[in-house]
Amino acid sequence: MEITKKDVALAAKLAKMQVSEQEAAIYQEQLEALFKWVKELSAVNTDAVKLTNVNHSAHIRRDEPVSDLARAAALRQEFGALEDDCAKVKKVL
Repeated sequence: MEITKKDVALAAKLAKMQVSEQEAAIYQEQLEALFKWVKELSAVNTDAVKLTNVNHSAHIRRDEPVSDLARAAALRQEFGALEDDCAKVKKVL
């Protein structure tokens, strides 16, 4: 897969970055090397490899008691809306 300067410009636009022609050439080389490496990795057979070192508890929400109710109320006022008793924030891209 060949990465073109047009691809780099599109990626920069999506990332809301300004990229000069000189930077585009550098990123083009880096992205080509990255995709080449990913292609090499995809050729490795990992069917017999057991998945390890997965921290399932990191994705569990814990309900912990709030110790400073006044501070919690002040923080909640900073957000415009709540959803499922959580502060709702704008989507970040």
